[in-house]
Amino acid sequence: MQDSSAFQFLAIDTIHESTTNPRQTFEPCKLEELAESIRQHGLIQPITVRPNANGFEIVAGARRFRAAQLAELFSLPARIVELTNSRAIEWQLVENSQRVDVHPYEEAQGFQRLLDLPGYDVTALVEKSGKSAAHIYARLSLLQLIPAVAEAFLRERITASHANLIARLPQEHQQTAYDNCWRKDWSDKEAHLLPAKHLSAWIQTNLYLNLAEAPFDREDALLKPEAGACVTCPRRSGHNTRLFHDVQGDQCLDAPCYQAKVTAHIDRQLAVRPELVTIETAYRAPKERHPGALQVNQTRELAPENPDAEPPCASAKAAIIVFGKHAGRTVTVCLDNDCPVHHPQPVVERPADPPRVMTSAPEQETDEEAAQRQAEHEKRVAEYEAEQKRKEEERKAEWERQQKKYEAEQARRDKQQKARNATFERIVEQAPATFSAAQLRVFLRLLVHLDYSFLENVAAHFANGDENTQQSDEEIVLTALEGTANEKLTGLALRIVLSDHFGIPHENQPDFLTEAEQVFSPKKVKAEKPKVTSSKKPKVPAAKSSPKRTASLRKAA
Repeated sequence: MQDSSAFQFLAIDTIHESTTNPRQTFEPCKLEELAESIRQHGLIQPITVRPNANGFEIVAGARRFRAAQLAELFSLPARIVELTNSRAIEWQLVENSQRVDVHPYEEAQGFQRLLDLPGYDVTALVEKSGKSAAHIYARLSLLQLIPAVAEAFLRERITASHANLIARLPQEHQQTAYDNCWRKDWSDKEAHLLPAKHLSAWIQTNLYLNLAEAPFDREDALLKPEAGACVTCPRRSGHNTRLFHDVQGDQCLDAPCYQAKVTAHIDRQLAVRPELVTIETAYRAPKERHPGALQVNQTRELAPENPDAEPPCASAKAAIIVFGKHAGRTVTVCLDNDCPVHHPQPVVERPADPPRVMTSAPEQETDEEAAQRQAEHEKRVAEYEAEQKRKEEERKAEWERQQKKYEAEQARRDKQQKARNATFERIVEQAPATFSAAQLRVFLRLLVHLDYSFLENVAAHFANGDENTQQSDEEIVLTALEGTANEKLTGLALRIVLSDHFGIPHENQPDFLTEAEQVFSPKKVKAEKPKVTSSKKPKVPAAKSSPKRTASLRKAA
């Protein structure tokens, strides 16, 4: 029985939606499904409303309200609460964060509405929503998307993983990054969406600049006064490690600012040290080159880390690269192409001329000699062709042998990999409720050797092959963690730490899967069946019955 005292039935025309509801996207097909369910069974879960001047404003249940309108209901069960504006927004955010189908961009807008209110920060959002700080930062970064990319994300043309990667970039690079999410092959009529890992690789290669390799001083705030020092700049991955937890090193995200600092560094070095030789390591038009700059092939760079291997000479000069790869770096070069120290000329010995043999003028050959020479020529041609055919057959036989060897090796590795996959799943399935000392020691060794990309493998298992899921790897694994029973937690822990080790290890690498198998799921040794000796008695030949005995037996019968 349902207690109706906790809610009231309100006329549907007195209820209206809230303008601050984070959820703005409603799929028509799912709304129709819910409406059909309401027609059959009614609205089981009441909505939550608060009174205002226009009637009752929906705090939670906008989707149920729309479905009830499609079902043509006249009244709805509703729970009436008194809430301030800030508390109403907070309730809407928490209620929608518990729904798996809320769009990440709309969730981000809900977070931002709360942050705009006094008394709310990221720490407060973590406490009230139950989400991690990394999740909230990732969602808030989505609000930095340019309108075109945000629209594509809302229309689900790209996934949340793509949107998160693009949102972390400066807005002037976002359109280029979005264009690189797509690829059109020769068999495609339209470009198809690439997995997010391809976009991540493109960004790492083309847009991130490693500050550890910068030729200028990263703490110099006067190199470009309007930008300040790199160490305090917010446009770098090291400024927010929670948002850029998957980025290695401290990367500059503002390429124009980085290049401007390189140029200012070069100008400063040339002003302080006018004796520096200028070098360009990339080609450009003569009109665009630095005055007096040498091309890289006109010099020889000396190794600064090993001065003994590069003896000094009169032509060794300090130089600075003003354009191309490693621009801004100061190096030492040798300018003499004929330098006996750095450009020794190899001594080439000229072979002696063969002795001349004086012969008399050739005599005119006879028809018989010409025929003999032609026969010898044809014989040599036939021998050459036979030899080539033999070599071709040998090459073909060798190729077939290598192919069979490769196929056999591939079959062996496939069989071995299949066995390792089964071992991996067996270890996870047979995980104990608690670890013994030996098992915990192996577990911690596996934890130390975790690769940075391990989470992708674990998420792929729970995503069931769906590359276009809107959840990040972290969200997928955390969702799986929330739905894991207590007695299965050790199995999930083993899946996480072993997810990068069930492949066949390379030579001279430790086999952690075998080590884990020995303590978590050792193979059972099959006991040999004892040889069973026959217990049947040997057949004894029946004695022949005499006619007298046969007659007596019949009489007895």
